Parts: sequence; structure tokens; C-alpha cells
Amino acid sequence: MKKLATLAPSQLPPLTMLIDDLHGDRSPDSIGRHLGVSALTVRRWIKAEQAPRAAMLALFWETRWGLSALDAQANNLVRMHVGLNNALRSENATLRRRIERLEALSYGAANAPTYTPAEPAMQAEESAQLSLLFR
Repeated sequence: MKKLATLAPSQLPPLTMLIDDLHGDRSPDSIGRHLGVSALTVRRWIKAEQAPRAAMLALFWETRWGLSALDAQANNLVRMHVGLNNALRSENATLRRRIERLEALSYGAANAPTYTPAEPAMQAEESAQLSLLFR
């Protein structure tokens, strides 16, 4: 099974470093509200210097390291899509020039490289001639 790409770091800084790097209120009450756990649980995690990976990741994305990783990812995606857009525009222009060149060629044969429908007046004249032939 193919592993999905992820931005989540494989190793995280210690819990106290994550908490120290948070913006705003760093109290166990506010961290607990943010994570959906009690302040007592947060105090227990701080004392043990460990928390579940989900909680550590949630705190990581609120630190400058997490925000920096997200910013870099967004910047890389924008650059990649701008490059892809430019490549597709260039390919589109090349194909349009090729089509114009092929349309300019006039072989007058049934197997010409492009199909150019006859004018409506010509079609009416041809169908009248065909009807005379098959009477």
C-alpha cells in the first residue's frame, strides 16, 4: 500500500518547547480548551513531558515551526502551479500554431490533414447533382 505524503514531522520537539513557542495564552486551561481536554490532563502531560501524538501535532501547527512549514508548503504549491500553468500555455500556443499551419495546407483531397466543410451553397449544388445521377 502506498504511503500518503504528509506535512506532519516524523519527530516533534518536546512538549514544553511546543508550549513555550505558542502565541497567546499558554495556560493549561486554554491549551485544554484548544485541544478539547481538561486542564488536569494538560498538567499531567506537562509533568510527564509527553502527550499523545495527535495533541502534540495540534500544538505543533500552532507554533512558529508549524506555521513556517505550512507557509513553505503553500509557497511551493503556488510556484509549482504557476510553472504548470506556464508550461500548459506554451504547449497550447505550440498546438495552435501547428493547427494553423495544417489548416493553411490545401491538398484538395479526401484524405487532407484537416476537414473543412463545404459552403452551404456548394452542398446544395452537390446534392442536386447527386440526385440527378441516381434517378
